[in-house]
Amino acid sequence: PQKSPNFCDFPALLSPACASLCLQGALRALHRSQSPSCSRFCRALIGCLDKPDPASCQSPLLTSLQDPARSRLLEAAMTVLDPQGLRDLFRDHLKGHVRGMASHRVANHGLQRLLDHAPEDVVEEVLSELGPALEEPLARGHPGVVLALLGAAHRHPRLQGEALRCLFQVGRAP
Repeated sequence: PQKSPNFCDFPALLSPACASLCLQGALRALHRSQSPSCSRFCRALIGCLDKPDPASCQSPLLTSLQDPARSRLLEAAMTVLDPQGLRDLFRDHLKGHVRGMASHRVANHGLQRLLDHAPEDVVEEVLSELGPALEEPLARGHPGVVLALLGAAHRHPRLQGEALRCLFQVGRAP
């Protein structure tokens, strides 16, 4: 039996800028067409970016979010991934690392995309992890993280009060 090709067998597809743009375009096209293949393609792409790197001791997806080219692919996947896929991505790879992502010069964009599309339970977990430390991304020049968190809370009214409380604590002594 012939094995079906896997685009992850070709590492070159993940690194050149033009390949990244092509994969991002494919994600958007599949999503717009409402193809059932979109979810499978997203998960396969995330699986490719989740390949362990012996040189790094952290999650491969965290490493991908810190790399400018790979983070764009992961961000594109987050914009079209279904709610359960976003939950899995967060709980399996990003939970416990939100503060570091929010303060990282590249990874903060991935956190923003996650917040732009995350279901309420994921936003609530991000808020509980990042809320008490909102001054950190602001001090590093990443106000987009705070705006994305507030936008996510706006979409999920139950979280608005806690988000505002955290925002009002910025700059105040605890």
